[in-house]
Formats: sequence, structure tokens, C-alpha cells
Amino acid sequence: MVKCSRKSRLNTSALITCSLLLLFSCQLKANIRINQAQLLITPYHHTTQDYLTTAYQLIATTTSRFSQTSTLNHFAAAQLSVNDINQSQISSGSTSLNSSPQEIIRSPTWFSDIKEDFPRLLHYFVPLITIILVLQLLYRRAIVVSQHRLEQEVAQRTQALKIENLRLYTMSQTDSLTGIRNRHFIEEIISQDLNRVDHIYETIQKNDQQPDKADLLAIIIDIDHFKQINDTYGHLAGDQVLAQVGHRLMTLFRNYDYVVRWGGEEFLVVARFVDRKQLNILTEKVRHAMESMEIDLKQHGQINITVSIGAAPYPFSISQPSIISWDQVIYLADMALYQAKHSSRNSWFSYMGNEALVIPESFQLNHKNVHQIAQISSKST
Repeated sequence: MVKCSRKSRLNTSALITCSLLLLFSCQLKANIRINQAQLLITPYHHTTQDYLTTAYQLIATTTSRFSQTSTLNHFAAAQLSVNDINQSQISSGSTSLNSSPQEIIRSPTWFSDIKEDFPRLLHYFVPLITIILVLQLLYRRAIVVSQHRLEQEVAQRTQALKIENLRLYTMSQTDSLTGIRNRHFIEEIISQDLNRVDHIYETIQKNDQQPDKADLLAIIIDIDHFKQINDTYGHLAGDQVLAQVGHRLMTLFRNYDYVVRWGGEEFLVVARFVDRKQLNILTEKVRHAMESMEIDLKQHGQINITVSIGAAPYPFSISQPSIISWDQVIYLADMALYQAKHSSRNSWFSYMGNEALVIPESFQLNHKNVHQIAQISSKST
């Protein structure tokens, strides 16, 4: 498209230049013809005036002589003299008349006119062609500049759209109240970690090895008596509690662990690629940190809270790593949290696969039969 447009512009410029050249050449030719015609007519004009003046003079002279002599011979002689004069002047005039058309016939051709007047043509056309070329150059430069500006604007808007999309993406995965990740984030990104863990356990089983820091630990934390906090201090105070608990959990785990607000007063922590033996240690660490934490409610002073925790590892069983899915692990951690809340609160429960027991493929998980496949650990105060 760009090549076609440039070619069309060049053709248009050439056509305009040729048209102007032809126009000016025609005008010069017309001026030349007019000048030649004026030169041709001018001697005839003066000759005609001379003929009339001479004729009047002869008539006046003949009349006077005729009146004086009253003889026909004098009139005849005068008439003969007039005829002689007319014949001589007319013959001289006819000579000039005969010579001028030959000059017109022998006038140069159109091409010869242009060739003879070429310096004059250059006087007109060189500046004109220069102006046309300069305008064309400026036009092409303007097109290049406008295209460059358009490309810059497109790049700027594209970058702005990327930034805006990133901001919206971050907002969609961030809890606005606490500033930590939300449930949507963990549901979207956890599949990558699950695939990595599955690949590690497949390699371990093939090589008959023991796993080392290859597990994901799911820990669900629930604030005890949170409804009572809202009823006593108001929902604004409850929001302050949630924000401070979320910030404290972020300081308890590594930067590449996942800390998300799971819903309501519940938080989910996914400790990534650690040994499953750390499950109970980390759970107690969280419980103790929340128990010793002081919540600043500003106008209401400081309060203390406790939490209940449920936890489970993925894979649930080392010998059967694919028998229990990630969603089922979350369900097991939620059942462990239920047990902690209905025991004494400020406590934790954890379920971990019992390697001495075989999990049936059609096993249906519930809180009544979980002890058939799990090793249960807990701590209450």
C-alpha cells in the first residue's frame, strides 16, 4: 500500500509538471504569433494611409488644373499620372504583401519555437519544478512524522492498557480489606504447584526414593468469637482485626508461601515445598503468634484474640500420592478446623495420611470415617 501510494504521488507530480510545461509553451507560442501578426499588419496600415493621402492630393491637383485650363487633355494627363503613381505604389505594396505571407509560411514550427525559447522556458519552469519537488518532499516528511507520532501514540496506549490490565488483574486477586491475596488467586495459581509436586512424586516412586521438601501444607485459620467482636466493637473494629491478622500471617511465612483470605474471618496459608513433618510445627507457630498478638482498635484500645486451625498436607499419603486430590485435602483441613472449633478453640487439628493404612479408591471422606485413613494430631489449651 505504501509503495502504491508513493508511485501514484510521483505520477501525479509528473503529470502536473508536464501539464504546466505544455500550458506555458502554448502561451509563449501564442505570444509569438501575435507579435508576428502585429509586425505584419503595421506596414500595411502605414501604406494604406499613404495611398489615401496621395490620392486626395492628386484629386485636388487635378481638379484645380481642370478648372483652370478646362481642357480634357490636362485631365487625361493628370489621370494618367494618377494611374502611374497608383500603379507604382500598388506594385510596391503588392511586393510587400507578397513577401509577408512567405515569411509567415516560412515561420518556424511549434517544436522549433520551444527549442528557440528554451532559455525562457527554463526561467519559468526551473523555479516551478523546484517548488513542486520541495512541496513533495515536505509532504512525504509530514507523512513520516505523522506515522511516527501515530506509532508512538499506539505504543503509549498499548503500554497504558497493559498497566491497566495488570492493575485490574491484581485487584481481582487481592482482598481489598486486608491487602493480601484472595481465594480467586489461589484457585487460579495452585495448579502449577500441584503439577510440580505430582512430577516429583512420580520420579520418587520410579527411583524408590524418599521425598524431601516436596509437599504443600494447607493450613486454615479461623478467628475465634469474631461475631462477638463485631457485636461489641462494631464492624469497623472487625475490619481492623482482619487487616492486622492478615498482616501478621504475612510476617510468619516466607515470601513465596501463599497467604490468602479464604472467606469471612478465615485465612488459608499454603506452605510450598516443605517437608510434611513441619505441618504441626507451623500450625502451632501460627496459634501461638495469634494468641500473643495485641490488636489495636484505636478508639477502643487493644484486645487479644485466639484462633482455631485445621491443617492437612498434599499429597495426603506418600505411598498413594494421587489417591486424594487437592480439593479433598482442603476439605480434610476444613474438617480438622471444625474439630478444633468444637473442642476448646485456641487449638489446632491436623490430618495426615497413615502410611500403615491403604486408602480405597472409592473412599468417601467425612468426619466420621476420616480416622480410618488419617493420622490425627491436635493441641488444645
